[in-house]
Amino acid sequence: MGEEVVRCTRCILPSAYPDVDYDENGVCRVCREFDMKMSKIDWEARERKLEKILRRYRGRGTKYDVLVPFSGGKDSTYTLWLMKNKYGMRCLAFNFDNGFLDENALVFVKKAAARLGVDLVTYSPDKELIYKAYKRALETTGEFCAACVVLIPTAIFRAADGHNIRLIVAGFSDILEAPPPETSYMDRIRFKDIMKPVFDLRELRWDYLFPSWKRMFGVKQINLPNYIPWELPKIYETLNRELDFGKTVADVRYDCLGTPHSSFLYRMRTGFGKYEYLYANMVRAGVISREEALRIVGEREPREAPEGFDSFLRSIGCDRSVLQGIDEKSLFNFRSRNRRLRDMVVKVRGMLP
Repeated sequence: MGEEVVRCTRCILPSAYPDVDYDENGVCRVCREFDMKMSKIDWEARERKLEKILRRYRGRGTKYDVLVPFSGGKDSTYTLWLMKNKYGMRCLAFNFDNGFLDENALVFVKKAAARLGVDLVTYSPDKELIYKAYKRALETTGEFCAACVVLIPTAIFRAADGHNIRLIVAGFSDILEAPPPETSYMDRIRFKDIMKPVFDLRELRWDYLFPSWKRMFGVKQINLPNYIPWELPKIYETLNRELDFGKTVADVRYDCLGTPHSSFLYRMRTGFGKYEYLYANMVRAGVISREEALRIVGEREPREAPEGFDSFLRSIGCDRSVLQGIDEKSLFNFRSRNRRLRDMVVKVRGMLP
């Protein structure tokens, strides 16, 4: 990958990763913590809990039992397939278009929903508003994705609430996708602090500020990979057989065309890229080899500005001057929700029906 980088001998996490250390065998802290966490999981008990949740919501809605966020990627597609074909839920597929979605992904979303026989709704927020939010986030934090981190969940909850659906089942996998919280933690309190100098918060209310009480008591969300083993080879085999997905585990596929630009900016701030921690997660979970992950990261991780970078910046009202001092910009320069309070709320929300 060019310069010599110290990496975990098991996954590929580089030494620039926050608070990383390596044992005598060169295995990183994150791998060791992963092994400890996974050894305690009783997947049979978790699936029984999933079945109990689904029984509670099956037949509760007017027309739909569950809303499934559906980007057209492997995880959301498999979640939708399982909800419809294994668990027998009446599904509404929800697609969010931020203006940077890959056209092929959008085509697949429509074809897959039709093939599965599920209704599909797509929400495209006002581009002027969302690009203004991207611009503000990039200028102040060095990361434009912060806007979607708040916008997308709000859109999902509003869609569920508007269709009288009380359960959301998503395909987000903490094991495979979650970024390090030391670089990427975002909540609505922090988002409002970032945005309020340039927005009247009433402009943001619909798209960004879904009422907290409804999140707590009105609509429940779960992530399916927290309840069943998320086996990528099996997922790809199923999707290719049932829905002509046309991809394999080794394929690099991101539905948002902003991802290469986001990873480049992320590297400028942190010293490592998004592809690195994502593929380290996959190696750790045993779904791709370390050698394959290194190859993919070497080919796709942008060390220089990716193709179309300047055009992308112009589309959200920025230019390369936004890169000045980017290594000193951070989400953590802004106030956030008290973490103890947040953890308590998350725990209580998980216990509620």
